[in-house]
Amino acid sequence: EDKEYLITVPFIGVVNLYDYSLPILSIILGFVDGFNPCAMWVLVTFLLILTQIGDKRKMWQFVGVFIVAEAVMYYGILNVWLTAWDFVGLDQIITPIIGSVAVAAGIFFLYEYYSAGNVCKVVSFEKQAKITGKLKALVNSKFGIATFFGILALAFSVNIIEFACSIGIPQAFTKILELNLIEGAARQGYMLLYILFYMIDDFIVFGIGLYAIDKIHLTAKYSKL
Repeated sequence: EDKEYLITVPFIGVVNLYDYSLPILSIILGFVDGFNPCAMWVLVTFLLILTQIGDKRKMWQFVGVFIVAEAVMYYGILNVWLTAWDFVGLDQIITPIIGSVAVAAGIFFLYEYYSAGNVCKVVSFEKQAKITGKLKALVNSKFGIATFFGILALAFSVNIIEFACSIGIPQAFTKILELNLIEGAARQGYMLLYILFYMIDDFIVFGIGLYAIDKIHLTAKYSKL
């Protein structure tokens, strides 16, 4: 027997939520969340600085730690949101608020795109210059414990930037998991699937950086897209 859970969506009509797949939702939202021009420039700048040194091993070490740290930290953020929804409850109140925030954020960022083009207002040029200076200091140092923790601190700051640039998507995703009563291993599996596709664009840029760095000067075009 076919299951039904019908809701009325404005401008669309009646929708049966059982027609939609949680794995597909995890893939799509993770993929969209990952394309974040306000934070991607950090990875691109990191790679460009490393290529000036010309040490592939150092590139693997530095950028590898950065990408893994970024993924682990964002995975932690998703778990925090899920725990928060479990604790707060109040689905009839919280769910419409999250939906409204997601829609409002989408409208706002579309407005930003048409009004400001590819300029990221979350990170000022002064802040970008400061982060770039930290990147150069890290790259010019020998890879060790201090450098490792420096990269972790950088990954943390980038996660904050990414969160500010994609507000609404991770909150909506985790709330949907909570509303579907997903628990235990299944819950972690959906979040890991989300993170995997969230990191895909980082993997692409890293791959280009390793094997064709001359083609990585795409920051403006990438940001616009």
